[in-house]
Amino acid sequence: MKCFLAIGFIAILLVACTPIEKSTLSLRDAIPDNAALVLKVNNLAALKRELKNNDFAQVLLSKENKQGLFHGLQALEDLDTEAEGILVITSALQDSLNFFYITNAQDFKISRDSISALSHSSISVQSVSMDAYHRDGSKFYSAPIANLQLVSSDSTLLASAIANIPEHKPNKDLEALFKTTVVGKLATLFINSKKADSLNSNRLDEKESSQWSDMATWFAMDLSAPQNLLQWSGVGIVQDSSETFLSLFSNTQAVVNSLATLTPVDADGLLSISFSDYAVFAGNQKKQYPNTTPNDALFQTVEEVGIAYMGTNRAVLLKTYGATVLSEFLADERTAVYEYQGKEVGVVDKLPLLENAFPGIVKNFKITHYVILENAFVFAESKSILEMMLRNINSKSTFETSSVYNSAKTELAEASSLLFVANNKKFESVVRENLPKSLIEMYNKAQFPDHVIAFQVVADRSFYHLNSFVKRKQAQRKRDAVSPLFTIQLDAPLATVPQFVTDHRNNKKEIVVQDTENNLYLISTTGKILWKKPLEGRVQGRIQQIDLYKNGRLQLAFTTNNQFLVLDRNGKEVAPFNKSFSGAALNPLAVFDYENNRNYRFVVTQGTDIQMLNGKGQSVKGFKYTKAESAVLYPPKHFRIGSMDYLVFQLEDGTLKILNRVGNTRIKVAEKIQFSENEVYLNNNRFIVTDKTGTLFAVDTKGKITKTRFNLNEDHGMEATSKTLSLMNDNELSIKGNKASLDLGVYTKPRIFYIYDKIYVSVTDIQTQRAYVFDSNAILLPNFPVYSNSAIDLTDMDNDRNIEIVGKFEENSIIVYSMN
Repeated sequence: MKCFLAIGFIAILLVACTPIEKSTLSLRDAIPDNAALVLKVNNLAALKRELKNNDFAQVLLSKENKQGLFHGLQALEDLDTEAEGILVITSALQDSLNFFYITNAQDFKISRDSISALSHSSISVQSVSMDAYHRDGSKFYSAPIANLQLVSSDSTLLASAIANIPEHKPNKDLEALFKTTVVGKLATLFINSKKADSLNSNRLDEKESSQWSDMATWFAMDLSAPQNLLQWSGVGIVQDSSETFLSLFSNTQAVVNSLATLTPVDADGLLSISFSDYAVFAGNQKKQYPNTTPNDALFQTVEEVGIAYMGTNRAVLLKTYGATVLSEFLADERTAVYEYQGKEVGVVDKLPLLENAFPGIVKNFKITHYVILENAFVFAESKSILEMMLRNINSKSTFETSSVYNSAKTELAEASSLLFVANNKKFESVVRENLPKSLIEMYNKAQFPDHVIAFQVVADRSFYHLNSFVKRKQAQRKRDAVSPLFTIQLDAPLATVPQFVTDHRNNKKEIVVQDTENNLYLISTTGKILWKKPLEGRVQGRIQQIDLYKNGRLQLAFTTNNQFLVLDRNGKEVAPFNKSFSGAALNPLAVFDYENNRNYRFVVTQGTDIQMLNGKGQSVKGFKYTKAESAVLYPPKHFRIGSMDYLVFQLEDGTLKILNRVGNTRIKVAEKIQFSENEVYLNNNRFIVTDKTGTLFAVDTKGKITKTRFNLNEDHGMEATSKTLSLMNDNELSIKGNKASLDLGVYTKPRIFYIYDKIYVSVTDIQTQRAYVFDSNAILLPNFPVYSNSAIDLTDMDNDRNIEIVGKFEENSIIVYSMN
């Protein structure tokens, strides 16, 4: 147990916490023999972006944290590269760690954003020429060798590493592990346990702590870091029949963990050990603890043993598939028996039975009371604890219903050889028994937000799946609640309103947004920045999704001020849709799909110029309306009434052009209209627009115009669907004629959403940064308004039938809420 807690906790906190003749080197060629921790980074810029948005990483990336992999990443903040690299941690003198980073020389670049804050000089150490950089009291050094560039916190280490490369032979075990890494992970941490033991000798009291090599021979752990989760998952490998903690589970299989159903709901934590064959597990225990003599006959039907932590109290839980032998033994040992809440409670005299049976798990535990619940046993050190547990079990107020357990459960495998789940408070007291004081102090200094921490081992023949994470504790959802899910910080202020798009692989939604540096971002449902793509200009209007190849895979189609682009899901440009335009800024892109058969028509408008392109990027020869009489104001619209198509253009001179597919006039609108800043909509089979005086014009299919004076201000907002009309005028919102009065402010145009057969209408007060959502009767939904600095977008992001909201949070960040 001590070893496992050490590896899981240390993994979180360490993260928290001469010319050469050979002309081409791999990154692995530069890893030194004394490397204790090796972090393979697949994309340094992506890793830094994700860690910047992670609650726990931000604590560990603070300047106060001077240890571990995160300390190394702090010094790499000034590197600007999307390329892969390797961060190496070695032990150093004076209770510290050294790092150096390996990347390809062609990818080495100092960030332009921070270069002004850096002082630079050239030095020579042990005949190696290198660059020295200083900033805010910190420093790092860089030097090339062959095709590589090395960066280190220590100039002597850097010089020695370069000098040793010609003599160095890559570690065969590490080479083999590198080949197993999963493509697409942020980073993978490799731990050489024998080398990592040297880290303990510098920093830990060896009498109090186990060594890395007591756990396993090698570790390979992938990093995952969405906003509210910092997770390491991978494998531990035991070689040469080593007797390690993981060897306790050798040749056993995990069973489904069930002891959470016996643990009180308010418990601080639960440790569970499971095995498919007790005899095999007992044999493994005897190799590890040869001086213990448990009565194996009593426990031959046990398949799960656990400890429930409740303040300073503990209870030990056993699950069996046959309780007869053990229950008969306890009946002989008990000194009294009584009934409590319908259960028979046995009293024994400080029985050390479990200490002997499970020496690596249960320590200093003397049984005084026990109860048998079918094939499960609950043991306690006091009467009050056992009775409290029975009350919780009988009322079904158990740990499996707690926010602690449910927060962790989504990240866990169902069956575990070892599982430990606890809240932040209990974790400290539990690890105090298993880890040295220095690590506890580091943990306390981090001051993580209210969170859950969990460790999991799943045995699998000669290697062991490991999973350790710290996660923000999720509050139990209340009906009609609106709660923040996550915020994401971008590299520059937002330039566009964030919007949802569909991930065609799972039909869930992702978020697309652009910053003022013209970088376009795609963000996952968990808040991970999937990619960042620089564009030449500002995205115009909303981005649209198309299925260009009719295979279910969706692309993003849009115009910037000077380009028409189509990007695939990975942010790659789809040829030939990278078309540039000179002159005035383009209008937002219009996409027509006349028959809903994905034979798209793309309409790009610029001033009076109109281009209609087909799905191959070619001009549609039959379309005649290529030059408008006046500048086109907004993206044209395609509407269908019955079997007839209508293409509608709003021109700067007040003309409402209603055309057929080939560009001939279908409906002649005789009257000029001083268009407001609202687009044209189809409502009740009529084309509706408003003018600057607040008059609504409705044009039917015969060209007849009906005017309705709403007495709206010039800057009013409007949106409509086939049956719903919504208007925003000053502080009054109208939905289907139903009205709602809001506080005085500056409001965005209304947006209408139709989700799960319900209509929602949203507006945002830009002055007070408050977003409102109303139903079709203009009744404000409970718990609104919420904070947003922009208009919002609504959808069911993760297909759980709860609605999510995305909007601008601060200048350079977005926020996602969930409506329950």
